[in-house]
Amino acid sequence: MPHVYRCRQYRAASPPTTRSAAEAYRQKHRDVEHGGLVLVGEDIVRVPGSTRDPDSRYVSTSVILGGLALASAIA
Repeated sequence: MPHVYRCRQYRAASPPTTRSAAEAYRQKHRDVEHGGLVLVGEDIVRVPGSTRDPDSRYVSTSVILGGLALASAIA
């Protein structure tokens, strides 16, 4: 799942990468540009549309299980 680090003060973002790599970009940016300070408003976000929401699999799984239960009750 790709993630991006964003610094609102600099209006800058890292390239899409893994969460741990985005955290490394964040720490390097903090150290170089902000003297190691933690900024208000910075964040690491999942790239929208990159992958399906992992919680949506539970909805589809419950539908399948419900359908199987219904099919076995009819048979």
